[in-house]
Amino acid sequence: MSASADPPATADPPGDGDSRPTSDSSIDFHRLAETPEFQALHESRKRYIFGGTLLATVALLIVFGLYGFAPDAMGEAAIGSLTWALLAGLFLVVVAFTLAFAYTRKSREWDAMAKGVLEQHADMQANPTGRFAR
Repeated sequence: MSASADPPATADPPGDGDSRPTSDSSIDFHRLAETPEFQALHESRKRYIFGGTLLATVALLIVFGLYGFAPDAMGEAAIGSLTWALLAGLFLVVVAFTLAFAYTRKSREWDAMAKGVLEQHADMQANPTGRFAR
């Protein structure tokens, strides 16, 4: 009952006929990370992600705290047959989708900033200054 069938063929690895570059050894990432433009991009992302995480965490803690410490109040009808607990849960869904939408919009700005950083790095590589300039 031992089957000695060949394993299924896998797809070609990235880079074999793929238009996306797998790695570019010409980019000096340490030098790139020290540029003011990259630092601005990194700080912008850190601030935005910290704020969004903080907002979502506080909202969750408040709603879960109400679920745990005020179950009678959360079980009362708020609007028709909708309870406060259900409205609080819907509020969390709205917060999650709002944060996802806002992140998507902000990421477009970060993509433009990253493109600018890489273009500037390419210019720095094409026109070196300092010790390695020719």
